[in-house]
Amino acid sequence: MRETVTFDIAVIGGGPSGATAAHDAACLGLRVLLLDKAGRIKPCGGAIPPRLIQDFEIPDHLIVAKVSSARIISPTDRKVDMPIDGSYVGMVDRDVFDEWLRDRAAKAGAERRTGTYESLDRDGYGMPIVTYKDKQGRQESVRARIVIGADGALSKVARDTVRGAERMPYVFAYHEIIRSPSPADAE
Repeated sequence: MRETVTFDIAVIGGGPSGATAAHDAACLGLRVLLLDKAGRIKPCGGAIPPRLIQDFEIPDHLIVAKVSSARIISPTDRKVDMPIDGSYVGMVDRDVFDEWLRDRAAKAGAERRTGTYESLDRDGYGMPIVTYKDKQGRQESVRARIVIGADGALSKVARDTVRGAERMPYVFAYHEIIRSPSPADAE
């Protein structure tokens, strides 16, 4: 186990929200830990409006497509078209995009660690202590003045710190490509 390090901010979860929070805090000169699990790809959330592409300075090479409409096709072949009037939505591959965001946070000064959040306790002075398992399964702990739980809809950080969080309503997204329409079907 490493010596317990103190960070200004510990961000739990390295998806777009967590990686962006870590980046922004590191840019302010704060000592930041970005803790993220490795090896999973989110199936949703790959659509980014042009305003956010600009605001978050997302490079063009990460935009794999510019979509001006979407079509949902049901198993019974019902079709629902959703046009985007006069604009587009940029699409990213989440595995590439999320890694770029985490790398950007590290380049700004955040310390990246791969591991699985275990618990949040407080020391005798009330300072949060984050415990996690590293990628070798060893238990590690860090102190942080602020902890940001960016670990998803079923946030373990929230369940550990917010009374009643386990009963908060949430929505699941399910994404599957059953078949890709041919270009003729798209007309």
